[in-house]
Amino acid sequence: MSRGWALGIAVLLTGCGPHYTIPNYDTNEIEKVISSGRSPQGCIENLKEDAKNLNVDVRLTDVQQQPSSGPISWIYTNTYMCTGKVVAKR
Repeated sequence: MSRGWALGIAVLLTGCGPHYTIPNYDTNEIEKVISSGRSPQGCIENLKEDAKNLNVDVRLTDVQQQPSSGPISWIYTNTYMCTGKVVAKR
């Protein structure tokens, strides 16, 4: 039972949010990387980390704040979403 609680707490602390890519359908390569974070700076850091894991260099194109709904949803959601355009592959 304690493992279940530990897993639940870990998920709540790390947050859930979008971390995905958008492909270029003509070349079938990654065109954009989208990450999220609890603050604008955290979002940008997550974008850089995701780009590093994908072996690409990105240029930040957009940072948006996503509204959270519900009384305690701010605890487990990332409210900022960053979009980066791929400028080079490593």
